[in-house]
Amino acid sequence: MNFIKNHLVRLFANPVSAFVLFGLFSVTLTSLLLLNSRQKDWQEEKRNFDNIIRLYESYNTGGEIAESDRFYKVGNSMFSRVRIMAFNTRDVGHECINRLSELDLSLNDMAIIRVCQNLLPSAGNLPEKNQLTTVMPILSPTDKLIGLRIRVTTLGSSPGFSNIATSSAEIITLACISLMIAVMGSLLSLVAKKYLIELPTTARYDDLTGFLRRDAFYQSANRALKAARHESKPMCAMLIDIDHFKQVNDTLGHAAGDEALKAVANVIRHSFRRHDILCRLGGDEFAVVLPNISQENAVRVAERVREGIHELGHTSSSMSPGITVSIGLVAVESPDEGLDEIIRRADVNLYLAKRTRNCTITIPFVQSQGATETTTASAS
Repeated sequence: MNFIKNHLVRLFANPVSAFVLFGLFSVTLTSLLLLNSRQKDWQEEKRNFDNIIRLYESYNTGGEIAESDRFYKVGNSMFSRVRIMAFNTRDVGHECINRLSELDLSLNDMAIIRVCQNLLPSAGNLPEKNQLTTVMPILSPTDKLIGLRIRVTTLGSSPGFSNIATSSAEIITLACISLMIAVMGSLLSLVAKKYLIELPTTARYDDLTGFLRRDAFYQSANRALKAARHESKPMCAMLIDIDHFKQVNDTLGHAAGDEALKAVANVIRHSFRRHDILCRLGGDEFAVVLPNISQENAVRVAERVREGIHELGHTSSSMSPGITVSIGLVAVESPDEGLDEIIRRADVNLYLAKRTRNCTITIPFVQSQGATETTTASAS
Protein backbone atom coordinates (compact mmCIF):
# COMPACT_ATOMS: atom_id res chain seq x y z
CA MET A 1 0.00 0.00 0.00
CA ASN A 2 2.82 2.42 0.88
CA PHE A 3 4.54 1.61 -2.40
CA ILE A 4 1.39 2.47 -4.36
CA LYS A 5 0.88 5.64 -2.32
CA ASN A 6 4.47 6.79 -2.86
CA HIS A 7 4.23 5.99 -6.55
CA LEU A 8 1.04 8.04 -6.88
CA VAL A 9 2.58 10.94 -4.99
CA ARG A 10 5.56 10.93 -7.34
CA LEU A 11 3.24 10.87 -10.33
CA PHE A 12 1.24 13.86 -9.09
CA ALA A 13 4.41 15.71 -8.09
CA ASN A 14 5.54 15.61 -11.72
CA PRO A 15 3.73 18.38 -13.67
CA VAL A 16 3.69 16.37 -16.90
CA SER A 17 2.31 13.22 -15.24
CA ALA A 18 -0.29 15.23 -13.33
CA PHE A 19 -1.34 16.99 -16.52
CA VAL A 20 -1.75 13.69 -18.40
CA LEU A 21 -3.64 11.96 -15.56
CA PHE A 22 -6.03 14.84 -14.92
CA GLY A 23 -6.48 15.30 -18.66
CA LEU A 24 -7.41 11.65 -19.23
CA PHE A 25 -9.77 11.66 -16.26
CA SER A 26 -11.47 14.87 -17.35
CA VAL A 27 -11.80 13.77 -20.99
CA THR A 28 -13.21 10.37 -19.99
CA LEU A 29 -15.72 11.82 -17.54
CA THR A 30 -16.79 14.54 -19.96
CA SER A 31 -17.22 12.01 -22.77
CA LEU A 32 -19.38 9.75 -20.59
CA LEU A 33 -21.57 12.67 -19.55
CA LEU A 34 -21.97 13.87 -23.12
CA LEU A 35 -22.81 10.33 -24.24
CA ASN A 36 -25.44 10.05 -21.51
CA SER A 37 -26.94 13.39 -22.54
CA ARG A 38 -27.05 12.37 -26.21
CA GLN A 39 -28.68 9.04 -25.33
CA LYS A 40 -31.41 10.81 -23.36
CA ASP A 41 -32.04 13.16 -26.29
CA TRP A 42 -32.22 10.19 -28.65
CA GLN A 43 -34.69 8.36 -26.42
CA GLU A 44 -36.94 11.43 -26.28
CA GLU A 45 -36.82 11.86 -30.04
CA LYS A 46 -37.54 8.15 -30.52
CA ARG A 47 -40.67 8.44 -28.38
CA ASN A 48 -41.84 11.36 -30.51
CA PHE A 49 -41.03 9.44 -33.66
CA ASP A 50 -42.99 6.40 -32.47
CA ASN A 51 -45.99 8.59 -31.65
CA ILE A 52 -45.97 10.05 -35.17
CA ILE A 53 -45.74 6.58 -36.69
CA ARG A 54 -48.67 5.32 -34.62
CA LEU A 55 -50.67 8.38 -35.56
CA TYR A 56 -50.19 7.92 -39.31
CA GLU A 57 -50.73 4.19 -39.06
CA SER A 58 -54.18 4.90 -37.60
CA TYR A 59 -54.91 7.17 -40.58
CA ASN A 60 -53.95 4.49 -43.09
CA THR A 61 -56.03 1.77 -41.44
CA GLY A 62 -59.08 3.97 -41.12
CA GLY A 63 -58.96 4.00 -37.36
CA GLU A 64 -60.73 6.55 -35.25
CA ILE A 65 -58.93 9.87 -34.85
CA ALA A 66 -58.45 11.21 -31.36
CA GLU A 67 -57.96 14.90 -30.80
CA SER A 68 -54.64 15.79 -29.21
CA ASP A 69 -52.38 18.74 -28.53
CA ARG A 70 -48.67 17.93 -28.06
CA PHE A 71 -45.40 19.80 -27.78
CA TYR A 72 -42.12 18.47 -29.20
CA LYS A 73 -38.55 19.70 -28.94
CA VAL A 74 -37.09 19.53 -32.43
CA GLY A 75 -33.67 20.92 -31.57
CA ASN A 76 -31.87 22.98 -28.95
CA SER A 77 -33.79 26.11 -29.96
CA MET A 78 -36.74 24.79 -32.00
CA PHE A 79 -40.10 23.56 -30.68
CA SER A 80 -43.20 22.20 -32.38
CA ARG A 81 -46.83 22.13 -31.30
CA VAL A 82 -48.87 19.49 -33.12
CA ARG A 83 -52.65 19.69 -32.80
CA ILE A 84 -54.98 17.02 -34.17
CA MET A 85 -58.61 17.96 -34.93
CA ALA A 86 -61.21 15.23 -35.49
CA PHE A 87 -64.45 15.97 -37.34
CA ASN A 88 -67.55 14.09 -36.23
CA THR A 89 -70.42 15.95 -37.95
CA ARG A 90 -71.95 15.14 -41.29
CA ASP A 91 -71.10 18.53 -42.76
CA VAL A 92 -67.34 18.06 -42.41
CA GLY A 93 -66.46 20.91 -44.77
CA HIS A 94 -68.50 23.44 -42.81
CA GLU A 95 -67.07 22.19 -39.47
CA CYS A 96 -63.53 22.42 -40.87
CA ILE A 97 -64.04 26.03 -42.00
CA ASN A 98 -65.58 27.08 -38.68
CA ARG A 99 -62.91 25.51 -36.50
CA LEU A 100 -60.03 26.85 -38.57
CA SER A 101 -61.55 30.33 -38.54
CA GLU A 102 -61.64 30.26 -34.74
CA LEU A 103 -57.88 29.70 -34.56
CA ASP A 104 -55.39 32.53 -34.84
CA LEU A 105 -53.44 30.99 -37.71
CA SER A 106 -53.33 34.01 -40.04
CA LEU A 107 -54.88 31.93 -42.82
CA ASN A 108 -56.99 33.83 -45.32
CA ASP A 109 -60.30 32.54 -46.67
CA MET A 110 -58.72 31.07 -49.79
CA ALA A 111 -56.22 29.09 -47.72
CA ILE A 112 -59.01 27.73 -45.51
CA ILE A 113 -61.09 26.72 -48.54
CA ARG A 114 -57.98 25.09 -50.03
CA VAL A 115 -57.71 22.85 -46.96
CA CYS A 116 -61.35 22.17 -46.17
CA GLN A 117 -62.83 21.81 -49.67
CA ASN A 118 -59.92 21.07 -52.00
CA LEU A 119 -58.28 18.81 -49.38
CA LEU A 120 -54.83 20.32 -50.02
CA PRO A 121 -52.21 21.34 -47.44
CA SER A 122 -51.66 24.99 -46.62
CA ALA A 123 -49.07 27.03 -44.77
CA GLY A 124 -49.15 30.41 -43.13
CA ASN A 125 -47.20 32.55 -40.69
CA LEU A 126 -48.46 33.44 -37.25
CA PRO A 127 -48.31 37.11 -36.22
CA GLU A 128 -45.19 36.42 -34.13
CA LYS A 129 -41.79 36.14 -35.77
CA ASN A 130 -39.86 32.86 -36.07
CA GLN A 131 -43.04 30.78 -36.33
CA LEU A 132 -44.36 28.66 -39.16
CA THR A 133 -47.80 27.01 -39.33
CA THR A 134 -48.70 24.11 -41.61
CA VAL A 135 -52.19 22.60 -41.95
CA MET A 136 -52.52 19.09 -43.36
CA PRO A 137 -55.91 17.46 -44.10
CA ILE A 138 -56.37 13.94 -42.73
CA LEU A 139 -58.21 11.70 -45.15
CA SER A 140 -59.97 8.40 -44.71
CA PRO A 141 -59.16 5.36 -46.88
CA THR A 142 -61.95 6.58 -49.18
CA ASP A 143 -60.36 10.06 -49.44
CA LYS A 144 -62.92 11.79 -47.24
CA LEU A 145 -61.90 14.57 -44.84
CA ILE A 146 -61.93 13.25 -41.27
CA GLY A 147 -59.61 15.70 -39.50
CA LEU A 148 -56.76 18.19 -39.61
CA ARG A 149 -53.16 18.13 -38.44
CA ILE A 150 -51.96 21.60 -37.47
CA ARG A 151 -48.22 21.99 -36.79
CA VAL A 152 -46.79 25.21 -35.34
CA THR A 153 -42.96 25.32 -35.38
CA THR A 154 -41.32 28.00 -33.25
CA LEU A 155 -37.68 29.07 -33.30
CA GLY A 156 -36.55 30.26 -29.88
CA SER A 157 -34.52 33.36 -29.18
CA SER A 158 -30.77 33.46 -29.54
CA PRO A 159 -29.15 31.71 -26.57
CA GLY A 160 -27.40 33.72 -23.87
CA PHE A 161 -25.23 32.85 -20.90
CA SER A 162 -28.27 31.71 -18.95
CA ASN A 163 -28.94 29.08 -21.64
CA ILE A 164 -25.47 27.58 -21.72
CA ALA A 165 -26.23 24.80 -19.26
CA THR A 166 -29.86 23.80 -18.88
CA SER A 167 -29.48 20.20 -17.72
CA SER A 168 -27.50 18.48 -14.99
CA ALA A 169 -25.38 16.67 -17.59
CA GLU A 170 -24.47 19.95 -19.30
CA ILE A 171 -23.69 21.59 -15.95
CA ILE A 172 -21.37 18.72 -14.95
CA THR A 173 -19.77 18.76 -18.41
CA LEU A 174 -19.14 22.48 -18.14
CA ALA A 175 -17.70 21.99 -14.66
CA CYS A 176 -15.36 19.23 -15.88
CA ILE A 177 -14.10 21.32 -18.77
CA SER A 178 -13.60 24.30 -16.45
CA LEU A 179 -11.75 22.08 -13.98
CA MET A 180 -9.53 20.74 -16.73
CA ILE A 181 -8.66 24.23 -17.92
CA ALA A 182 -8.04 25.32 -14.32
CA VAL A 183 -5.68 22.37 -13.79
CA MET A 184 -3.87 23.22 -17.01
CA GLY A 185 -3.59 26.83 -15.89
CA SER A 186 -2.22 25.75 -12.51
CA LEU A 187 0.38 23.51 -14.13
CA LEU A 188 1.38 26.25 -16.53
CA SER A 189 1.60 28.61 -13.57
CA LEU A 190 3.96 26.21 -11.78
CA VAL A 191 6.13 25.87 -14.87
CA ALA A 192 6.17 29.63 -15.37
CA LYS A 193 6.95 30.21 -11.71
CA LYS A 194 9.83 27.74 -11.86
CA TYR A 195 11.11 29.45 -14.99
CA LEU A 196 10.87 32.89 -13.40
CA ILE A 197 12.70 31.63 -10.31
CA GLU A 198 15.46 29.97 -12.30
CA LEU A 199 15.84 32.78 -14.84
CA PRO A 200 17.29 35.39 -12.45
CA THR A 201 19.57 32.73 -10.95
CA THR A 202 20.84 31.77 -14.39
CA ALA A 203 21.34 35.40 -15.32
CA ARG A 204 23.10 36.32 -12.06
CA TYR A 205 25.46 33.39 -11.56
CA ASP A 206 28.30 31.93 -13.60
CA ASP A 207 27.54 28.37 -14.73
CA LEU A 208 31.06 27.03 -14.22
CA THR A 209 32.00 28.46 -10.83
CA GLY A 210 28.67 29.44 -9.27
CA PHE A 211 30.02 32.95 -8.57
CA LEU A 212 28.19 36.14 -9.49
CA ARG A 213 28.47 37.47 -13.01
CA ARG A 214 29.89 40.94 -13.61
CA ASP A 215 26.59 42.89 -13.65
CA ALA A 216 25.20 41.13 -10.58
CA PHE A 217 28.53 41.61 -8.80
CA TYR A 218 28.52 45.36 -9.39
CA GLN A 219 24.97 45.63 -8.08
CA SER A 220 25.77 43.71 -4.89
CA ALA A 221 29.14 45.40 -4.41
CA ASN A 222 27.64 48.89 -4.78
CA ARG A 223 25.02 48.04 -2.14
CA ALA A 224 27.78 46.82 0.19
CA LEU A 225 29.83 49.96 -0.46
CA LYS A 226 26.83 52.18 0.28
CA ALA A 227 26.19 50.31 3.54
CA ALA A 228 29.87 50.62 4.53
CA ARG A 229 29.76 54.38 4.00
CA HIS A 230 26.50 54.71 5.92
CA GLU A 231 27.77 52.67 8.88
CA SER A 232 31.38 53.97 8.66
CA LYS A 233 32.79 50.46 8.47
CA PRO A 234 35.92 49.32 6.63
CA MET A 235 35.79 47.38 3.38
CA CYS A 236 38.37 45.72 1.15
CA ALA A 237 38.38 44.43 -2.40
CA MET A 238 40.69 42.08 -4.25
CA LEU A 239 41.24 40.75 -7.74
CA ILE A 240 42.54 37.19 -8.16
CA ASP A 241 44.10 35.96 -11.39
CA ILE A 242 45.38 32.46 -12.21
CA ASP A 243 49.01 32.52 -13.32
CA HIS A 244 49.84 31.13 -16.78
CA PHE A 245 46.28 29.91 -17.25
CA LYS A 246 46.62 30.10 -21.03
CA GLN A 247 49.37 27.49 -20.86
CA VAL A 248 47.01 25.16 -18.97
CA ASN A 249 44.45 25.43 -21.77
CA ASP A 250 47.06 25.07 -24.50
CA THR A 251 48.86 22.06 -23.02
CA LEU A 252 46.09 20.18 -21.20
CA GLY A 253 43.02 21.33 -23.14
CA HIS A 254 39.99 23.44 -22.32
CA ALA A 255 38.33 20.65 -20.33
CA ALA A 256 41.32 20.60 -17.98
CA GLY A 257 41.17 24.39 -17.87
CA ASP A 258 37.53 24.26 -16.78
CA GLU A 259 38.40 21.75 -14.06
CA ALA A 260 41.19 24.05 -12.87
CA LEU A 261 38.78 27.00 -12.75
CA LYS A 262 36.28 24.99 -10.69
CA ALA A 263 38.99 23.81 -8.29
CA VAL A 264 40.32 27.34 -7.81
CA ALA A 265 36.79 28.66 -7.34
CA ASN A 266 36.16 26.00 -4.70
CA VAL A 267 39.23 27.10 -2.72
CA ILE A 268 38.16 30.73 -3.01
CA ARG A 269 34.61 29.91 -1.90
CA HIS A 270 35.79 28.12 1.26
CA SER A 271 38.32 30.83 2.12
CA PHE A 272 35.86 33.69 2.48
CA ARG A 273 32.94 34.49 4.73
CA ARG A 274 29.36 33.89 3.78
CA HIS A 275 28.53 37.56 3.24
CA ASP A 276 31.62 38.27 1.14
CA ILE A 277 30.76 38.97 -2.50
CA LEU A 278 32.43 36.61 -4.99
CA CYS A 279 32.51 37.16 -8.74
CA ARG A 280 34.05 35.68 -11.85
CA LEU A 281 34.83 38.75 -13.93
CA GLY A 282 35.72 36.65 -16.93
CA GLY A 283 38.24 34.08 -18.07
CA ASP A 284 40.59 33.30 -15.18
CA GLU A 285 40.00 36.51 -13.20
CA PHE A 286 37.95 36.70 -10.01
CA ALA A 287 36.84 39.64 -7.87
CA VAL A 288 35.93 39.66 -4.18
CA VAL A 289 34.46 42.42 -2.03
CA LEU A 290 34.91 41.97 1.73
CA PRO A 291 32.62 44.19 3.86
CA ASN A 292 33.52 45.09 7.45
CA ILE A 293 37.11 43.85 7.47
CA SER A 294 40.41 45.55 8.16
CA GLN A 295 43.23 45.57 5.65
CA GLU A 296 45.41 43.39 7.90
CA ASN A 297 42.75 40.69 8.14
CA ALA A 298 42.08 40.93 4.41
CA VAL A 299 45.78 40.32 3.73
CA ARG A 300 45.65 37.18 5.86
CA VAL A 301 42.60 35.95 3.94
CA ALA A 302 44.32 36.66 0.62
CA GLU A 303 47.40 34.75 1.72
CA ARG A 304 45.22 31.84 2.78
CA VAL A 305 43.68 31.79 -0.69
CA ARG A 306 47.07 32.02 -2.41
CA GLU A 307 48.59 29.24 -0.33
CA GLY A 308 45.53 27.01 -0.66
CA ILE A 309 45.61 27.23 -4.45
CA HIS A 310 49.40 26.74 -4.51
CA GLU A 311 48.97 23.53 -2.50
CA LEU A 312 46.08 22.43 -4.72
CA GLY A 313 48.46 21.31 -7.46
CA HIS A 314 50.23 18.97 -5.02
CA THR A 315 47.12 17.45 -3.41
CA SER A 316 44.94 16.96 -6.52
CA SER A 317 46.02 14.46 -9.18
CA SER A 318 43.86 16.15 -11.83
CA MET A 319 45.44 19.58 -11.35
CA SER A 320 48.57 20.97 -12.89
CA PRO A 321 51.25 20.98 -10.15
CA GLY A 322 52.43 24.48 -11.05
CA ILE A 323 49.08 26.30 -10.77
CA THR A 324 49.26 29.51 -8.72
CA VAL A 325 47.39 32.81 -8.43
CA SER A 326 48.30 36.46 -8.08
CA ILE A 327 46.17 38.77 -5.94
CA GLY A 328 45.76 42.53 -5.95
CA LEU A 329 44.24 43.82 -2.70
CA VAL A 330 43.06 47.32 -1.74
CA ALA A 331 41.33 48.83 1.25
CA VAL A 332 38.52 51.37 0.89
CA GLU A 333 39.40 54.39 2.98
CA SER A 334 37.72 57.33 1.23
CA PRO A 335 33.95 57.82 1.50
CA ASP A 336 33.92 59.45 -1.95
CA GLU A 337 35.62 56.61 -3.80
CA GLY A 338 33.40 54.72 -6.24
CA LEU A 339 33.45 51.02 -7.01
CA ASP A 340 35.04 51.53 -10.42
CA GLU A 341 37.97 53.35 -8.83
CA ILE A 342 38.33 50.64 -6.19
CA ILE A 343 38.45 47.92 -8.86
CA ARG A 344 40.92 50.01 -10.89
CA ARG A 345 43.30 50.28 -7.93
CA ALA A 346 42.97 46.56 -7.24
CA ASP A 347 43.77 45.92 -10.90
CA VAL A 348 46.95 48.01 -10.60
CA ASN A 349 48.00 45.94 -7.61
CA LEU A 350 47.18 42.76 -9.52
CA TYR A 351 49.40 43.93 -12.36
CA LEU A 352 52.27 44.41 -9.91
CA ALA A 353 51.63 40.98 -8.38
CA LYS A 354 51.64 39.34 -11.83
CA ARG A 355 55.23 40.49 -12.39
CA THR A 356 56.57 37.98 -9.89
CA ARG A 357 53.61 35.55 -9.92
CA ASN A 358 52.09 33.80 -6.91
CA CYS A 359 52.09 36.82 -4.63
CA THR A 360 49.75 39.30 -3.00
CA ILE A 361 50.18 43.06 -3.42
CA THR A 362 48.43 45.57 -1.15
CA ILE A 363 48.68 49.35 -1.43
CA PRO A 364 46.73 51.62 0.96
CA PHE A 365 44.59 54.34 -0.58
CA VAL A 366 46.85 57.32 -1.35
CA GLN A 367 45.39 60.52 0.10
CA SER A 368 48.51 62.64 -0.28
CA GLN A 369 51.76 62.53 -2.17
CA GLY A 370 53.61 61.79 1.03
CA ALA A 371 51.77 58.54 1.64
CA THR A 372 53.80 55.35 1.49
CA GLU A 373 53.14 52.01 -0.23
CA THR A 374 53.12 48.69 1.53
CA THR A 375 53.86 45.51 -0.40
CA THR A 376 53.33 42.04 0.96
CA ALA A 377 54.79 39.36 -1.28
CA SER A 378 55.21 35.65 -0.86
CA ALA A 379 57.28 33.78 -3.39
CA SER A 380 56.43 30.24 -4.26
